[in-house]
Amino acid sequence: MSGMGMFDPKKRRIFTAVIVAILVLALVVPTILSLIVW
Repeated sequence: MSGMGMFDPKKRRIFTAVIVAILVLALVVPTILSLIVW
């Protein structure tokens, strides 16, 4: 299994964007839910 695929800039950018999106959702969703509940 070649390691070159992991360091492909385009793939890494997409991978980073997915992680950032998940982190943002993890932070934002509880806030929105708490606003809806209250």
